[in-house]
Amino acid sequence: MSLVVLGSSQLTNSTEAAEPLKLKTVKVNILSAFSTPQERELLYSFKRTLLNNYSISVDENLIFWERQSNWQQQLEGNQPDLIIVIGSRSYQKVASLELNTPMLALMLNKSQFENLKEKPKDNVYAITHSQPIVRFIQLAKSLNAYQAQVGSFISPKTKNNIQQFSKLASFYNLSYRPIMVDPKLTGRDALKQLENCCSVMIMESDCVFRPGKVRKSILINAYRQRMVVIAHSESVLKEGAMLTLSTRPHDIGEQAAKLYQQLLSDELQEPYQFPDSFAISINRKVARLLGYEELTVGRLMQKVEALQYIHHMMINRNNQTP
Repeated sequence: MSLVVLGSSQLTNSTEAAEPLKLKTVKVNILSAFSTPQERELLYSFKRTLLNNYSISVDENLIFWERQSNWQQQLEGNQPDLIIVIGSRSYQKVASLELNTPMLALMLNKSQFENLKEKPKDNVYAITHSQPIVRFIQLAKSLNAYQAQVGSFISPKTKNNIQQFSKLASFYNLSYRPIMVDPKLTGRDALKQLENCCSVMIMESDCVFRPGKVRKSILINAYRQRMVVIAHSESVLKEGAMLTLSTRPHDIGEQAAKLYQQLLSDELQEPYQFPDSFAISINRKVARLLGYEELTVGRLMQKVEALQYIHHMMINRNNQTP
C-alpha cells in the first residue's frame, strides 16, 4: 500500500510541476513616426526581456503619427498600462499632452533628455541613446593615459557642459580646453581654433554641429591637425572621426524592460537614464594614418570599463561626483 501511495504522490508532484507558469499581460501603446529596423530591434528586445526575465507578456498596439491622423485619440483609447514613445520627434508630439498613463520615452536626443532632467514630469520616464560625458573622457584617457589634451566644441546652448568637462578631465588628470563656437559664423571660427587646441576632440552630440558640410569640413581639418576625434554616432566615422561611442537599440530595449519592471515593483530610483551599456567603433583607415593601427575595440572596452569601476568606487567613497 505504501508503494501505491508514494507513486500517487510522485504523480501529483509531476502534474503540478507540469502546470504552465501564469504570465502577467500588460497592454502597451507604442508611438513613433513609422516603423524602422532599429525600432523593431528595440521593441523585440523589450518584449523578450520582459517575458524571459520577468514573466510579463506584452500586448502591443503600434501607432504611427505620420500615417494615422487620429493617433492622439488612440494613445489612451484602449486604456493601456504603458505608453512608449520612440524618438525625439515623437516625444515632441506628446510633450504638452496631459496623459493619465505612465509614459516611457526612448531614444531621446541629448538636449531633450537634459531638459527633462532639469524639469521632471510626473509619470514620464526616459532613456536617451546619447552617452554621458564621463564615458567620452574615459575613452580619451584610454588612448593616452598621461598626455591626452581634451577639447570640445561649446555653443551658447551647451555652455553648461564646460564645468562638467573640466571637473571630469581634472579627475582623470587630463587637460581640457573648450572651443567656443558662434553659430552665426557657421564653422569658420571653429576651424581657426583647431590649431594647437588638443590631441583629442570630443563631439558628444549634434547640439553644436549637425550633419552636413560644416561638420565634415571640421573633421577633415581635425585629421590634418593629427587630432583624434571621438564622436557620438557610427555615422560620423564616415565623415572622419576615428572613434565613436554608441549603444545598440537591442540594449536600449533591455534597459527599458528593466526600468518598467522596477516601476511595477516600486523599486525605480532613476527615472531618467543614460545607456547602461555601450559599444566602441573604430575607423581603421583614420586610426592607421594617425598611428593607432594596433588599436583594438576589446582593449579599449577593457580600459573604459576599468575606469568606470574606479570612478564608481571613488564616488561612493567620497560621496560626491567629481
